[in-house]
Amino acid sequence: MSVSPDAIQLDTYEFVLLRHTRQYGDFDEENRERIFREHLGHTLSMVASGRQLVAGPITDSPAEETQICGFGLFQQGSLDEVRRMMDADPGVQQGLYCFDVMTWRTPAGSVTFPSASTRAS
Repeated sequence: MSVSPDAIQLDTYEFVLLRHTRQYGDFDEENRERIFREHLGHTLSMVASGRQLVAGPITDSPAEETQICGFGLFQQGSLDEVRRMMDADPGVQQGLYCFDVMTWRTPAGSVTFPSASTRAS
């Protein structure tokens, strides 16, 4: 039994990979920790407000020039809006992190966030 691609309803999300910048190693431990805590506060605020659906650290990043260190999922309807939100992150502003933003589509209803409705209220 085959399914017509036209019959599949898709939900669209914006997917963010947070990366350490090339300069990450130039920051001393104290500054990395301070900036991380500012970044964490910003991220938790976005999740609590419903602007960001989920976020969390990544381990076991593939060997790349800039190590992947975090993940975020949004549903803003605009890559540019998510970029603006990420540009406001203190870790990005201070040069500890950079990010990639991509569109991710999945069958409608396959991913749910039960607490999203309570956060947005």
